[in-house]
Amino acid sequence: MLIRIVSVLLILCFGAVFGAMADVSQVRVVGDGAPTRITIWTDAPEEAEAYVSETGSVRRIIFPLRGNAYSAEGLGTGGVTVWSLNPGRLEFELDRPMSVARVLRLPPTGTEKSYRVIVDLDTVSDARFSSIAKRDTRRLAKAESEAAKAAEKQAALLASAGSAKSAGRKAPPRSKGHVVVIDAGHGGKDPGAMAITGGREKDVTLKAALALRDLLEADGRYVVKLTRDTDVYVDHEDRVTMARNWGAELFISLHADAAGSSSVAGASVYTISARGEGRIDREASRNNWVIPIEDGTPERLTGILSDLVKRETKTRSAEFAELLLPELEQAGPVLRNTHRSAGFYVLLAPDVPAVLLELGFLTNSDDAKRLQSEKGRQASVRAIKNAIDAYFDRQDMRLASQ
Repeated sequence: MLIRIVSVLLILCFGAVFGAMADVSQVRVVGDGAPTRITIWTDAPEEAEAYVSETGSVRRIIFPLRGNAYSAEGLGTGGVTVWSLNPGRLEFELDRPMSVARVLRLPPTGTEKSYRVIVDLDTVSDARFSSIAKRDTRRLAKAESEAAKAAEKQAALLASAGSAKSAGRKAPPRSKGHVVVIDAGHGGKDPGAMAITGGREKDVTLKAALALRDLLEADGRYVVKLTRDTDVYVDHEDRVTMARNWGAELFISLHADAAGSSSVAGASVYTISARGEGRIDREASRNNWVIPIEDGTPERLTGILSDLVKRETKTRSAEFAELLLPELEQAGPVLRNTHRSAGFYVLLAPDVPAVLLELGFLTNSDDAKRLQSEKGRQASVRAIKNAIDAYFDRQDMRLASQ
């Protein structure tokens, strides 16, 4: 199903208020408090302001980043204890009262390919911090209110210009349920990784895909499609094309990893990286992956709507990944920094939310035994099913509220 245009318009409008729609690629904190410097790397210009916040005994510096689609966290220094990045917001928790002394915004250079926001913090008195926090609480509330109003107005204007319809891909009857496409990695001439216990990745992924299909179909809520259900090889571009032609609302590519060390174990989830995003338009053009836009939409809006669909697709992919991670933790070990990004071909559909799931490491004895056992396989597919349920529960609630 094509991402609903009206919902992605809200993202554009919020981005217009708080700054460019940029994804954060790196965050670094250095210094000792006099000053402490925060550097934020983004893939597009970022004009977001910094707001000081005080809630009880918790002090923070808050950056509304409406374009960011990923979650991450890290440790700080020099008064910053930890930082956390989530879709829509970057926060720095403080262990002392600090204020924003200076903000610099730097464009890419010959050696630095990303945009940067540099924020210098200085230690201030408790009274000074509380005064700034009171002021910034009002400023942030006003900015968010203006963003919401602008979003509603812009959404109404653009929605009246055109809504999405099927063109270049077939949308399934909605009454049959949500369309989920499961991609068993490798197959046929491509065996994938070899298990330390014997066996091949292509067989592990196929058994997991079939088990997940059976579990989803038993629910009755889903229309389930497999890119392969036998030991055959399917080209990567064909896997993506199949998903689009089937009207996929979610694409899950199953794999099993390999590492040079047999001690490395655990599942991980990949969504599209910034570098991979650069390939989307090229591959979409080459494979005729046309984003459906209503006939008669003004040309000046077509590009905007297409970009909105691609950004919403990326956001939905990250949302599903974040729902999947805690479920995987219940089923078995996971890697540190479990949500990762890469430019895998199967993640390049411009309008289908997609993740690539590494179920574990076949080069690790425990992981290999787990993935090749009926019990371990069922635990993994139940975790995926739980995440799929939670994901579509959210989508259904959003549609019901519109």
